[in-house]
Amino acid sequence: MVLVQRKDHRAFSELYDRYAPRLNAFFFRMLWSDSEMARDYVQELFTKLIHKADLYDGDRAFEPWLFRIASNMCKNAYRKAAFEQAFHQEEKVNGNRQTAINTAAIDHAAQEREVHQLLEGMDEDRRTIFLLRYQQDLSIREIAELLSMPEGTVKSKIFYTKAQLRKSLIE
Repeated sequence: MVLVQRKDHRAFSELYDRYAPRLNAFFFRMLWSDSEMARDYVQELFTKLIHKADLYDGDRAFEPWLFRIASNMCKNAYRKAAFEQAFHQEEKVNGNRQTAINTAAIDHAAQEREVHQLLEGMDEDRRTIFLLRYQQDLSIREIAELLSMPEGTVKSKIFYTKAQLRKSLIE
């Protein structure tokens, strides 16, 4: 491994040839007897060895270090599997609720498009005031100052615009 740290490709090939079959068997036994997953994990481990060769301490034995990495990879796989299982279980339990939420989101988007279409049919003054209030979150006072009109007029236009939108949406 010290030679691998010095970018010796032959040393890396030697490590791969020596340990890949054993690691493959280890991962196969540890990861649900999934041969494809075992091969993927062997490749991932050796990729880590290349990219993080500097993490190896030459004063320590290589083989225990290598299998500690493999063991940690398995522990991460178990955690990921447990998380995915819990997620799928939760998804199953909440499936109906999520469907309702998705439907509501679709309905909300459709309703928003309809509101914008209705606003397009209104006079510019009412449309501007409504969008400043509800899209730009300006206060009544800010809108009144911006458009040089009394606050009561702004409130009145918002009230009647909302009433008209409500009526049109119900129809």
